[in-house]
Amino acid sequence: MIDMENLLEINGLTVELMTERGIVYALSGVDLNVAHGQIHGVVGESGCGKSMTAKSIMRLHNPKRSRMGGTILFEGEDIAAMEIKEVERLRGKDISMIFQDPAMSLNPLMSVGNQIAEMARVHLKSSKAEARQIALGMLEKVGLSPAINRYRQYPFELSGGMQQRVMIAIAIACSPKLLIADEPTTALDATIQAQILELIQSLSDEMGMSVLFITHNFGIVAEICSAVSVMYQGRVVETGYTRSVLDNPAHPYTAALIASIPTMALESQKRLGSIPGRPDTLYENLSYCPFCARCPQAFGQCRNERPGYQYLEDGHRAACFGIGG
Repeated sequence: MIDMENLLEINGLTVELMTERGIVYALSGVDLNVAHGQIHGVVGESGCGKSMTAKSIMRLHNPKRSRMGGTILFEGEDIAAMEIKEVERLRGKDISMIFQDPAMSLNPLMSVGNQIAEMARVHLKSSKAEARQIALGMLEKVGLSPAINRYRQYPFELSGGMQQRVMIAIAIACSPKLLIADEPTTALDATIQAQILELIQSLSDEMGMSVLFITHNFGIVAEICSAVSVMYQGRVVETGYTRSVLDNPAHPYTAALIASIPTMALESQKRLGSIPGRPDTLYENLSYCPFCARCPQAFGQCRNERPGYQYLEDGHRAACFGIGG
């Protein structure tokens, strides 16, 4: 049954990639919901499947070298089952995405204004004049003034922070219902990062737009996300409202990540927490808890079975046998 409060519902999403070394089990049953108007954070180590989940929503995998299972329900329609032409209707119009490095995403041979206008012409079927006005409005909305001057500039003439604002302008040009932000502040300094976060949050509030925000940084999650999902080895191991997860982490991996964050109150003699070992290879489809080799609380069942979700209060859940034990 579809939950009408959710714009996006991902259930049991699996992605297998065919490589010369064998099958990579990139995603192993991802479950994730994003409510209407919500900023939902996705956190985890590199290689845990955050960006792979985002690319799956947009159907950006090479169909000749990948297999996908599960469902990706967007407003009740399964993106995973759509023909690629149907998906192309959604891309840029109803679902948009911004990436880590804007310099690699922008076309160096087109002015930034024309790149924004192109979105309106393709997806909204706007005339050239209408698309130009939309682009000028988007430049003003993301704080690039005077818009008429910025319109004519090329990406190399802009700073990294300004380039990322252009990427956001391109992404919101057609007023999408869902914006996927794949670590959009990673390459920016702290001051510009704060400005971009504030911009995304204000646009979400103003446009009623849902945001799936991918990051390594729990500080960002605490600042702008109302809900968070923690990923490990291609699966969401804990999810819930941000305050609930940060105050009462239920999965040992989530607790270990939070313990590794430096704080102002950290004593000078106290060492930061760390997670021993490394994740298992993704070339094996594990039938046990993927975190058990690194988990100080692991016991026999963890090494023989893959845990299902244990439900706590108010939508907070975690995949761990140790909860309530």
